[in-house]
Amino acid sequence: MAEIACKTATKKSPFITSEDWWSVYLGIFFLLLVFLAFATHFANPDIIKNAMPVEWPKKDLVGHLISNLPAYILVYALLTVLTTIAARAMGENVLHYIAGFTVLFLGAFLVLILGSQQTLKHYGLEYPFWSLVLGLIIGNLLPLPRWLRAASDHTEFYIKTGIVLLGAALPFTTIVKGGIWGFLEAALIIATGFTTAFLISRKLGLEREFAAVLGAGSSICGVSAAIAVGCAIGADQKKVGYVASLVVLYALGLIFLLPALSRLLGLNDVVAGAWIGGSELADAAGLAAAAMVSEKAVQVFTLVKLNRDVMVAIVAFILAIVAVTRWGNGQGETGRPGVGVIWERFPKFVLAFLVASLLSTYWVSTYGTAVNAHVIGNLNVLRTWLFTLAFLCIGLNTRFKDLKVEGIKPVIAFSTVVLVNVVMGFILSHLFFGGIIAQPIK
Repeated sequence: MAEIACKTATKKSPFITSEDWWSVYLGIFFLLLVFLAFATHFANPDIIKNAMPVEWPKKDLVGHLISNLPAYILVYALLTVLTTIAARAMGENVLHYIAGFTVLFLGAFLVLILGSQQTLKHYGLEYPFWSLVLGLIIGNLLPLPRWLRAASDHTEFYIKTGIVLLGAALPFTTIVKGGIWGFLEAALIIATGFTTAFLISRKLGLEREFAAVLGAGSSICGVSAAIAVGCAIGADQKKVGYVASLVVLYALGLIFLLPALSRLLGLNDVVAGAWIGGSELADAAGLAAAAMVSEKAVQVFTLVKLNRDVMVAIVAFILAIVAVTRWGNGQGETGRPGVGVIWERFPKFVLAFLVASLLSTYWVSTYGTAVNAHVIGNLNVLRTWLFTLAFLCIGLNTRFKDLKVEGIKPVIAFSTVVLVNVVMGFILSHLFFGGIIAQPIK
């Protein structure tokens, strides 16, 4: 679970210590590395793509693993070295991190093998499901040693880097077209969620600060939004931590509920992805849910959810001003809100996601469709490994004993907002992505 604390000034620059910035660096580095291997023919451009278990027993799994062992070793070495550099810059013990990451990688390897089993795959029980189940079992039965936590505590780092790589699989024209509707869905979800949170919370006698944190956690981007808004308005950090616990609990339930409902209701992958993007509480949880539907659902989910992520900066800034000028508290991190709050809270990996899309779109127009097979295909495999690592970490860091209920009123308020968002997300996904008002993605 994310550490619930407002950041204070440090001697090191956020360009060095921030997971957000490191996801930008690594995502763009992977993108350029794979493209250069393709463009210069310096190395086999498809070696990374081979590091993904085949569907078995339809295909020979053992034969595949033996013949492609160098590909798996390369992916392990590449991810270990580069993420270790980032982890060291963020203050982790190098030996602890390498040991922890190695265990996570082996766990991800087993999960990918299990998720590629032909019958399980047919019923939608692929790697996101098994990552979460394995992580939850281990995380709730065994105490995590410090060396494992050095790697498992970086869920957002893995997921954000993977999202940057996802940008390469989305043509920029699609992002522009679908992003407009994704922005509208995100804006309406957040507006509705905050309005509901304030109305219900005030009706139940909860203070305004608590209502703001509840609205942020349930409507924008989960734990990150709760922390950002809580710090911006000077909310009680114990209550911020409580909202974070609710986010983890509800996000976990929605991972399994939303894909199941999508199948039950017969939603197409585009609408399902947009619904999950507007309803899920956190990036990693939403990606896990969307991945249980399809790759197309993941792409559409990303268009909607990234718009919600971006808005955390704007919402934190606005609420900081309101807290200072109207509520008489919440001086924020610097003693007064400033325009810099927007940039500070802005998720930088979103910019790298757009850069990745622009570059891949340009490369396809220049080099032809071979880029899809030899560049984007390899990046998709790296992305799958990063997502699997992130989903494992979600399970490992979710301990049910920590999710203590502190009174029924906040639970009622939070549950109401989540329910309203799920209903609104369902309606808006049909309006903006299902052909009623627009059908931006096919």
